[in-house]
Amino acid sequence: MESIPNKEYSYNGTKSPIFTVFSNEPLLSTKDKLFTLETLQKSLDLKEIMENFASLVASFIRPFNIRFQSAFGFFSLSKSLPSNFTRNFNLDSADHSPRLGTMTYQSETPITATEDKLLAELHQLLQPTLKHALRFSELSSMVYKDHLTNIGNRAYYEETIFHAIEQSNRTNLGLSLMVLDINKFKPINDTYGHTKGDQVLNAFAQVLTKSIRTSDFVFRLGGDEFVVILQPSASCSVSKVQQRILQEIDKNSLLKELDFSASYGFSHWEIGTTASQLFDQADQHLYQNKALDRAQR
Repeated sequence: MESIPNKEYSYNGTKSPIFTVFSNEPLLSTKDKLFTLETLQKSLDLKEIMENFASLVASFIRPFNIRFQSAFGFFSLSKSLPSNFTRNFNLDSADHSPRLGTMTYQSETPITATEDKLLAELHQLLQPTLKHALRFSELSSMVYKDHLTNIGNRAYYEETIFHAIEQSNRTNLGLSLMVLDINKFKPINDTYGHTKGDQVLNAFAQVLTKSIRTSDFVFRLGGDEFVVILQPSASCSVSKVQQRILQEIDKNSLLKELDFSASYGFSHWEIGTTASQLFDQADQHLYQNKALDRAQR
């Protein structure tokens, strides 16, 4: 089919004629494809790969607010652009294995047919490196998972809160920390045994996981102590999560049967606050709430 030439389109420092989608010819030149592959293959770290990919998209097309989400990795890059239009792409693996994840683009204006085709070509170049990076993330996550509840452990928390503070420093995203522990957990163990105690820990971990967004994180630090990182976060975020936690507890038959309850404390990150200070503030708030709860009983 004959292609219809459109206006000159500049990407990667060179001007190339862009054709409408009536053409099956690729829009990226061989040189551009090689440059893209070399850029993407510099690292197996998901964050670095996605940052490099976002730079390529901005160079070849235009800047977008970009978000990637999968079972073994999450990435979000905000260019502070108006998000009037959203376009999702499902990234499938070439060998028909489970889907790699979903890429979301937000912009002020809709994505054109030409831009859509360019993104599809860039995704094809991204997928092999992305597959290896996600596999690497999957293997790494085993080191960071709590063996009982299958959520993040203390090591993963310490790494994640460091990166969350770093990101808030760069982007002014709100960041909140919730510290939670189970009320009267020792009597549960003493009365029903440690097997029942483990079931309660698992059930509460599931409650927390169901109560947060995909951009948030939940961890078990040890014993019956849990932590939730909320990012981005506004002043009302903690109360919304707390309401969802109460609703999920009420839905859980095991926890409801045991008249289960948990206490929580929270803190909001401010410029200059360290990870340990943020935790101490939330932990202090937790014990204030526990003391208040005991006084009211």
